[in-house]
This record gives sequence, structure tokens and C-alpha cells, in this order.
Amino acid sequence: MGNPIYVNTDNSNSKKKLFNAGSLGNAAAIEKKMQEVVVETIRNDAGADFNTDKPGKGYSLRMKVVAEKDGRATTYTVTIEILRFPPEKAKGGKGEAMVPITVKPGHATLEGASDADLLDAIAQLTKSNVKAAIGPMTIDMTRR
Repeated sequence: MGNPIYVNTDNSNSKKKLFNAGSLGNAAAIEKKMQEVVVETIRNDAGADFNTDKPGKGYSLRMKVVAEKDGRATTYTVTIEILRFPPEKAKGGKGEAMVPITVKPGHATLEGASDADLLDAIAQLTKSNVKAAIGPMTIDMTRR
């Protein structure tokens, strides 16, 4: 394979966040943790065919934390979308070109959990999503 596949982790654009935990009280800390987990997982699990520090042709992983309260417990899910980077228009010229991925996101149910417990749970869900995205990104890159 030629150049390594770049995974964009820049979460600085508030209008197009890659890591979004906006519905939670400690959203900034959770989003930072998600970003760190993506970088760490790409470095440790994706091998030399991927990188997060040299921008080039690759992907952005857009993840959002969804929280559902059920009595005293809250169930957290981290959804994922794979977007081509640099951004490409989808067929028909509308929206961003996405890579089809069928990942059934995991979830964690916490009751009376501390911020540290929540961060750990979100980190594990994020890591699972990134690992699931490596294959589809690798396959899609051969079509570009």
C-alpha cells in the first residue's frame, strides 16, 4: 500500500464536531477522551497502514454519545459514521461522502456512576467503534 491512511481527529470545528457528547454535563472532558482513544487505538491496533498525524487521503470518524435515562440508570451508546477525508460530496452533490458501515454500537448502563466510571465506559465504547471501522476504511480506500 502507498501512503498510510490518515484518520482525522480534529475536533476544533464546533459546527462539525467529530466527537460529540453535547448532551452530557462533562461533554468537553468526554470529547477529549474520545479523541485520545481514537488516536491511541489507531496507533496500537491499526498498524503501519494508518496514521493520525500526517494529513492526507483518509477518513474522519464522527461519533456521538447518546444517553437514555431509565429510572435511576442511564444507558450510554456511542454511534459512529465514517466520512471520507478530505471531505467529498456524496453522489448527487448533497452531503458528505460516507463509508457504509454496519456496526451495532455497544452500550453501557450505569447507575449512580462517577465521572471517572462514565469516562471509562465511553472510552471502551469508542475503542470498540474504532476497531470496527478499520476494516471498512481499508476496503473503501482501495476504491478511491
